[in-house]
Amino acid sequence: MNNNKNYVELLNFKHNREIDCKTTANQIFNLINDYTDQQELVKLYDYFEKNYNLPTSVVKQSLRQYFARSYLMRSGKFNSKFELRNIPRYLLKYGVLIYAIFFSKLKTRVKKFKLIIDNITSELELKRFEKLLNLFGNDNVLCVTRDINIKKNFLKYNLYNKRMFRDINLSDLLKCIFNEFFFGIWVVLKTSIKTKVNLFPISLEIIHSYLSFKSLFEENAAKFIIQGKHYNTEPIKNYLFRKFGGTASASIQKNIIQIDPIFFYIDIDILFTLGNDGYNELEKYGGRIDYIKPTGSLFMEYSCFKKEKEKENLKKFDIAILGINGSNGYERFDSYNKFMDDYYSLYHWATKLSIEKPDINIVSIHHASAGEDKIEDDILKNSRIKNLDKNLNSYEIAFASKFAITYGSTMAYELNGHGLPTFFIDPEYRSSFLPDKGVKYFDKMRIDSYESFNLLIKEMIDNKKFESKVIENNDSWCLKSFDVSKKIFNYFENK
Repeated sequence: MNNNKNYVELLNFKHNREIDCKTTANQIFNLINDYTDQQELVKLYDYFEKNYNLPTSVVKQSLRQYFARSYLMRSGKFNSKFELRNIPRYLLKYGVLIYAIFFSKLKTRVKKFKLIIDNITSELELKRFEKLLNLFGNDNVLCVTRDINIKKNFLKYNLYNKRMFRDINLSDLLKCIFNEFFFGIWVVLKTSIKTKVNLFPISLEIIHSYLSFKSLFEENAAKFIIQGKHYNTEPIKNYLFRKFGGTASASIQKNIIQIDPIFFYIDIDILFTLGNDGYNELEKYGGRIDYIKPTGSLFMEYSCFKKEKEKENLKKFDIAILGINGSNGYERFDSYNKFMDDYYSLYHWATKLSIEKPDINIVSIHHASAGEDKIEDDILKNSRIKNLDKNLNSYEIAFASKFAITYGSTMAYELNGHGLPTFFIDPEYRSSFLPDKGVKYFDKMRIDSYESFNLLIKEMIDNKKFESKVIENNDSWCLKSFDVSKKIFNYFENK
């Protein structure tokens, strides 16, 4: 038993699946704040400030991010790695610091760039940035991949493959080994026992971030750094980038800002958003964002607008169903008891409609990264809905339709911003992908029941009013995305 009256039992928390996802999100957010504000963690913060020159605010934000991203919604608990019984296993992992000596390096001369594109985890991610890269000039940009080597396919670019505990400055590493084995391990152990949470996984992550980014930025100077996933921002990276002369770190908005712990504690100087709205929850849930700059969708610019001219599309389909990667993310999405019913309502309602109105041409398409979904397949097998190849261009399919429906695809924001009515299936207004009920132009695009869905079909297809359907506040959803890279480039150049 802990006698501290302010003691916070982080690992005993288990959310009530009978309540809505937004209430759960608030509980998790408040719990993480309370835990990381405990007096028992002060010595841990002091240790990182004294030995690594990392301010308490930066370390605390890192802890909060790590906890938030480790909460398992479907299981209703934090990842088991935080249990004290796992301390011996994570103590052994500190051996990676010795292993890293064999892959360390001495300081080299500083290379200067105008921009660093960071956190590239696939060839496609780099291709999306090629227009921006070319605006800066190949020689002025460093592209940082994460544990992948794609150099052979991008020979004209400057690539740096950031790997776990590789290419770290030798003198920093040796100092770190001394600090950790003589002091740090004991500080983390004592704090873990006091708070009943195994903090070694987070401590090792902080150490790795410090060593790897310090080595990267000491040898590669740039004015700006940008990444493609706003939910993967890193406080230590951003702090060190500015410390070594950088002006600002930036990210594009990749997805809808969900009410979901993965989007808590965003840490970035500049966020290039899809539109003028839809990002307000970031600050509410612990985000540190200095500047918001709406620019449109970089994804849409790459996949849809190869030229600065919108395509004319013949309407080949009546309705396009835009899927999300639900089967790949049940652990994260499934936060309340009725989630599975809500999510698959999209396919149940569309199947029922296809049987009742066989003349309506309905197609369904997923993103190329989507996994197999046997539940969805089982629902659709008796329908008249055509399941399209997921490798087709989703934007082209959508614009070839009279309108689109989805449960939570970011394309809904993008398409509504470009004049194609796209509706959210949102039974009883429970979706975590949308703000609370009461925002008029959002509410107009929500369908909360099959009856409402039927009325929509009658208006849009039976009465042939799809072309006159007015999307309110287009720019609030998403700005026109013909020239997103140019907008970002101009912002950097003028800052």
